[in-house]
Amino acid sequence: MRTLIPIMFLLAGCSAIPPSELPVEPPELVSSTSLPPITSIVPGDGMKFTVMIHVMSDGTVGDVKVLRSGAEPEWDSLALDSIMKWRFIAGRRDGTPVDIWIRQPLVIQIRNPILRTLAQIVCANEREADSLYALLALGADFDSIFRQSPPSPGTRDGYIGSVDISVYPTSLRNELLRLREGEVSRPVRHGSRFVIYRRLRSEPA
Repeated sequence: MRTLIPIMFLLAGCSAIPPSELPVEPPELVSSTSLPPITSIVPGDGMKFTVMIHVMSDGTVGDVKVLRSGAEPEWDSLALDSIMKWRFIAGRRDGTPVDIWIRQPLVIQIRNPILRTLAQIVCANEREADSLYALLALGADFDSIFRQSPPSPGTRDGYIGSVDISVYPTSLRNELLRLREGEVSRPVRHGSRFVIYRRLRSEPA
């Protein structure tokens, strides 16, 4: 089954509201969800869809409004429900997380799912992640390092499972696409933490 996903997350091109206040470092998308199925034909160069997203200071989405309709009103409504589940690194003003509205243009295309079976080690900061990655690069055992690390919420022994990485932000998706079976990724920022992913050959027993 093919998946309808946004393929452009150009947050650097978003406009923060209001412009008259101190400059705001724009939010950064770290987790998205697939958009709902669509019955109309999607053009080859993608369907244009523009929304205003209210990103809260904790990175959750407080509200979404349509500026440019994607297909039909029913689809727009379902798409907004999906976007409400997205998660961001909050925008910051003078180092402090803030609530902010952003204007987000999206280009929607239909793609086949890209499935990867993954495990992860979650680190509290970049220094810790870099140290663990250095050990892994020298041949340390991933499972042994995981057992010495804090628990990863929502996983079993660090095992995430088979996931569709086509819905991940572009930078993370590209990093995971480069991984061959058994390889580990460089530390990837995910919210306030850093994650090292490992591509598995098969589901652990």
